[in-house]
Amino acid sequence: MNKRFSTLVAAFAAIATVSYAQIGDKYVHLKASSTTNFLTVTKENSAKADSVKLESSTNLTTKAQKDSALWLPKFVEKMVSGDSVFQFVNKATKKNLSFAVKKNGAGAYGTMIAPGVDKFVFKTGVAGGSEIYAAYGQDSIVSISTTPGKLNVGTSLPGEKFEVAAPASISLATVADLAGKLSTFKFEFKGKDGGIFTATDLIPVPVQVAGVDKYRFQVVGQEKSTKGTKKDQYITIDTTMIGSTTSIQVAAFKLDTIVAAGGAQYQGGNEGLQTFKLSMDLGNDSISMTTDSIVRFVNGKYEVAVHGGATSTYIVGYKTFNGAPVLCIDSAAIEAPFITLAKGTPVKLAGGTGVYSLQLKAKGGNSEVANNDKYLVGDGSAYVAAASAYIPSTQFYVKEHEDGTYSIQGREATSISTKTGSNGETYGEAIASSLLLDEEPLYAVDVANGVYHLGKGADTDTLVFKKLDVDLTNEHIGYKYYTKEEMGYGAVKFNLASAAADDIYLSLVQDSVIAGAKGAEKALELRLVEGAEIAKDTVYYGAQALGDTLVRVAYALEQAYDAEGRLAHEPVNSVEVVKLSKKANLQNQRFFFVAGPAEDSYKIVEATTTNNDILTLNISNLSVTYDEPVAGVETYFNIEGAEAPVYKKMESGHYNIGNGLEMLTASAGVAKMLRVGDELKAASTADDFSLYVDSAYVNRGEDNTEYGYYIYKGAEVKNDTIIGSVLSAKGKFAADAAKGDSAIFRSATIVKDTIAYEGDLKDGKQNKYKVRDAKNTSLVGFKVVEEGGFEIVALNSNKKLAVVNGVVIFSDNVAPLTFTTEATEAPTANEDVEVSEVTVIAGNGNVTVAGAQGKKVVISNILGQTVANTVIASDNATIAAPQGVVVVAVEGEEAVKAIVK
Repeated sequence: MNKRFSTLVAAFAAIATVSYAQIGDKYVHLKASSTTNFLTVTKENSAKADSVKLESSTNLTTKAQKDSALWLPKFVEKMVSGDSVFQFVNKATKKNLSFAVKKNGAGAYGTMIAPGVDKFVFKTGVAGGSEIYAAYGQDSIVSISTTPGKLNVGTSLPGEKFEVAAPASISLATVADLAGKLSTFKFEFKGKDGGIFTATDLIPVPVQVAGVDKYRFQVVGQEKSTKGTKKDQYITIDTTMIGSTTSIQVAAFKLDTIVAAGGAQYQGGNEGLQTFKLSMDLGNDSISMTTDSIVRFVNGKYEVAVHGGATSTYIVGYKTFNGAPVLCIDSAAIEAPFITLAKGTPVKLAGGTGVYSLQLKAKGGNSEVANNDKYLVGDGSAYVAAASAYIPSTQFYVKEHEDGTYSIQGREATSISTKTGSNGETYGEAIASSLLLDEEPLYAVDVANGVYHLGKGADTDTLVFKKLDVDLTNEHIGYKYYTKEEMGYGAVKFNLASAAADDIYLSLVQDSVIAGAKGAEKALELRLVEGAEIAKDTVYYGAQALGDTLVRVAYALEQAYDAEGRLAHEPVNSVEVVKLSKKANLQNQRFFFVAGPAEDSYKIVEATTTNNDILTLNISNLSVTYDEPVAGVETYFNIEGAEAPVYKKMESGHYNIGNGLEMLTASAGVAKMLRVGDELKAASTADDFSLYVDSAYVNRGEDNTEYGYYIYKGAEVKNDTIIGSVLSAKGKFAADAAKGDSAIFRSATIVKDTIAYEGDLKDGKQNKYKVRDAKNTSLVGFKVVEEGGFEIVALNSNKKLAVVNGVVIFSDNVAPLTFTTEATEAPTANEDVEVSEVTVIAGNGNVTVAGAQGKKVVISNILGQTVANTVIASDNATIAAPQGVVVVAVEGEEAVKAIVK
């Protein structure tokens, strides 16, 4: 301790204003001298964190507010100077008075409670009161300022003075005063038997008698009388005597119903015998319990006595009979016990925190009886016939709190507000339904069968809680969700979920209209398109106030290849027709797949729909519209998968990558499209057309489903390192209107997810590029254009491999080549390469064969059906062929695949 404090006089233990036997036994107010302002814990700051301020006592009206202004002094040490050091514990927060002594945003030392200085000298014997302060560092003193939100930090003793004030007793009046947020509580009589008052939990029932706040007490488990109409019963001063005519004569306590004034029992009613006034000493939370009336005995006969003033207050306490204390009530010669409150035993929901359905069990005669046995939805103001583990609107998230209370909120909401994320994209956020219960107790009706009610009272409707088998880790429950992997490689088709017609699919008919059709072969395959095209594409909802967040994602759907448009609905003669459209409004193109009561069946709902409209299939005529369900029967579909990749997935290995008779290869480091024997015949170092394809990713990451590859001509693979010549874009190319980058094979070293090009240095050091770095010009994808064919796309520039005047380039303004792949063996050194003069070129609706005059040509589709069989009469013949992949077999040559557009 700093020498500055060595002259301080003895402090807190000698404070004359405190009447308690020993400082530290009770909580006290720290009052600014000459004011009625108490040092109080508050959250009145921007961070909503505990801090202190001086609050006027007139603003401290509730028990909770008064508790925030009470402090328990805990002796720490007495210094050699005789000064005493204390810590002060706040009654409301149970935290020490403690400051970090740091400046806030306003440039002042704030009063926020934080670890730091927490031991204070209380200096008495100074003019105007006492000083509270602490040493900080070598020369500074910390004290509390009368300026709100400010600490004094300096070298001077504080100017502010404080006094210690005992708290006034308060009258208790509410259930919360006794039970907190629960419905029950317990009395504790500090080591003594409290009889009926401590045997089990009590239920407080607040009443007012002649304008005075009082309580009746029910005993949990014995709330009702077993006699007659089984009315509520309460702890009552009985007319049965304890004692004898030669010793004490006092009344016992028992349970009884209310006897109205003027009744024969209790000589005119028992209101004064079963209503108790409770007062609490906030210094130690001890309770005194009194009544207005008692039962007295004269020669063994009872009489009801009503006190005539404060001097005749009847106190619950003890008298001695046969050497033992007897709990009774009297105004004289009674030993008052030390009574305190304890937490009651909360009603427990057997399943604890989780997702439940809530079924109404309405009592007769009230407004909800028509919904008896139905299930609550939303905020509990609407009902449905059944609940499902697959439908969030029929589910409620129930959270059990540590204090035994519960919060309940519906998981579904339909009102959506638009939000903007940190990345600038908009999204929807559901306006959650109000809580059915907000940190309040449940009341038991039939716990074994899950029956409870949410409010106290005999006429309250009851609810059956049934815990649903819901995966709380699945944030997409209730809506079909597709991963990026599924979206990038797959398509969907919709099969009507109907026992009467299980082979009906959504199909494409004339004029791009969607209708039902029988048979999977007629099913329309649609690729899913995700994206923030409208604000409500992605919506966050759930019982978010309770930490339960769900997400639903809307999708557009388009044909996988050669799309005629997106699935949408458009008005045609006042009917919302479902079709593939390129002009429909965006909001009419985005759909949620909403789960039905049966697992894996879904209805199709447009993302902005707020009414009951859904995609509806009329089973009688197979027409498809977007409107109200027919006769209230909703249309559900089973969603089946199909392959429709955007980018081709390739296994690492060696491939021939070809277009017709020509194949991609390297010649003197330049990418070329050649036939066997072209320029390679004279190039003795060239092996053949085999190229090595390998994934560009080693550590892909959880959310990366991109199929990116490197194409090598000669590669040495060692663990996670590859050294070889990799297809790359380098140098500009221009010829007439055609522009792009020259395609070459460039020496490089690939280690994990980085690529380093030979000779690419900066300040003598090797440059290394990540997979998605723009300077990585080797990353390619195999974009599928139709079944069996693909384009090679440089993914960091979006340019595609093309040929202009025999030169291979990457370009975005030249029609790309369409390739096929065929697995092959690794190249063998010095292997001979045969020469062929025949060229096959695929065109629009035809195939051109050059160099095959006089030879027979057979063209077949991929099903093996012959579409052309002819002998070529000229050196350059064009033959009609169907769109798609065809096989061209020229007499004396190996058959090749070609893709006709």
